Amino acid sequence: MQHINILGTFIFMIIGYLIGSFSLSIIVSKKKFKRDVREYHSHNAGATNSTRVLGKKWGIIILFADGFKPMIAVLVAWGLTFIHIANAKWTPLFNDAFVYYAGFGSIIGHCWPLYFGFRGGKGAASSLGLLLIINPIYFVVAVAAWWAILYIWKMVSLSSVLMVGIAFAISWIPHMPVNAYVWPHDTQYNMISWIILLTWIVVIMRHWSNLMRIFNKTERKVTMFDRKNKKITEEKQNNKTK
Repeated sequence: MQHINILGTFIFMIIGYLIGSFSLSIIVSKKKFKRDVREYHSHNAGATNSTRVLGKKWGIIILFADGFKPMIAVLVAWGLTFIHIANAKWTPLFNDAFVYYAGFGSIIGHCWPLYFGFRGGKGAASSLGLLLIINPIYFVVAVAAWWAILYIWKMVSLSSVLMVGIAFAISWIPHMPVNAYVWPHDTQYNMISWIILLTWIVVIMRHWSNLMRIFNKTERKVTMFDRKNKKITEEKQNNKTK
């Protein structure tokens, strides 16, 4: 790859980082609720912690907002490929740069936001947004894996880490469609798996304390499925007594 392509890719990452650094959860918690979401529970600005602090409605809104950031970053990078900027040798700056690194840059910005003291979220929702803009198949598999792992082990952190790892694994399947939306260039294909790998590493880093608690068997578990199973059991018992 030519040096100018590396430069263009780096610029895309910077643009993505600046976009990802906008944190709706921090803005909403400070402006509307007069509190910092990062001061409670898991002390991060992700959708899960926002749900605990701000409520389910805002948690869902923030989930989608965090997921859209990598998609917006990739689309902005894609739009820049239509602008002809060249160096002295007339080598295009953006035309052959890797637009998906803008999405990866936004995940870094989400986790370590420039505008909020480098204390952000853990990258799970943003990772899903990046997978969706790369390939909807990766997204569907990752979401299905997230729910399946959550149902079995009842830990959001474990689901978040493993879903990206599963997406990385299936990204190596030969002849998998590269994407459905933008930039269908063959030169992007070999980079997809590496971008997902880098994303997985970031997610692991941000969930490291959770993984340590899982290892020590002290990680918090969700109870949503327990309530559902309890309700089913109670209904069966009521039917027997009738």
